[in-house]
Amino acid sequence: MSQTIGALAVAVAISATVAAGCGGGGGDGIRLRLGHDQPAGHPYDLAATEFARGVEAASGGAIRIAVFPSAQLGDSAEQIEGLHLGTLDLALAAFSHASQFCTELGLFGAPFLFEDERHFAAVFDGEIGDELDRACSRRYGLRLLATLTSGDRVFFNGRRAVERVTDFAGLKVRVMGGEADALTWQAFGAIPVPMPYSEVYSALQAGVIDGAENEPVSMLRNRFYEAASHIAPTRHLVLPMGLFISDQTLGRLSEAQRAMLRARARETAQWERTQMAEQNAAALAEMQQRHGVKISQVDAAALREKGRPIQDQVAGKLHLEDLLAKIRAAGR
Repeated sequence: MSQTIGALAVAVAISATVAAGCGGGGGDGIRLRLGHDQPAGHPYDLAATEFARGVEAASGGAIRIAVFPSAQLGDSAEQIEGLHLGTLDLALAAFSHASQFCTELGLFGAPFLFEDERHFAAVFDGEIGDELDRACSRRYGLRLLATLTSGDRVFFNGRRAVERVTDFAGLKVRVMGGEADALTWQAFGAIPVPMPYSEVYSALQAGVIDGAENEPVSMLRNRFYEAASHIAPTRHLVLPMGLFISDQTLGRLSEAQRAMLRARARETAQWERTQMAEQNAAALAEMQQRHGVKISQVDAAALREKGRPIQDQVAGKLHLEDLLAKIRAAGR
């Protein structure tokens, strides 16, 4: 109930009327809003802008999308709720935030799920992606247009270099939400601390948490290195980022417009995956060379040994053993 109230309050605060912002038509065509929680200029923001440009061009200006970065429309959970309520049109949000509404997405928080970028694309650009789209619609009235990526995520903290699994012991680590995330850090020996993304910087400064994990470009853009100067390239997770659309908004569009939106979303996802890989590598180099961040080499084999059993554990709890088998088969 509190999430519903929060989403409604945010929607009222940023638009004069719901109708004006959500699939509104009129003489100027269709106007849609897209929200995400990263700052302007972040690869997610660039992807959202690229998608908006592509849609406007492909529709001859009939559909225009306004992009709202930096959680201006609420945090990710509130934005997902807004899609369900029909008070928001589109959101770019991590699967971990949407998994509380669509349980199938919870499996993708399990560590070491993807062998490489080709495996990731094979999962989300094919039948599995279509299956997840249908599940989201059935469970919560939202659709998965395409899946973007965080790239390989790293661990950062302000206390010590991490080279062995035992170095995680006792560290308080912010987790996104979803059982798989907490289980991963418990398996590594850390203490998971659920926390909204917007609180991570201040929590690192205050010592409420010792560390967190994210893709390097987000660490750089949000200046987390100021409070956490040790990076361990754990590469334990490639976080899927869903480009979601409200079922209500999709229902207002013609069949041709829906097909065009999906095509532009898939093209944007493929573009963003390349951009993210390049920018993550550049962000690591910049933090090391300009901001004094120390990068340690962690025992990847030991981490994988600790983490891989969580895949079966989470799949069993969510009754998604068949989905896990499909994901693994896509990598062969």
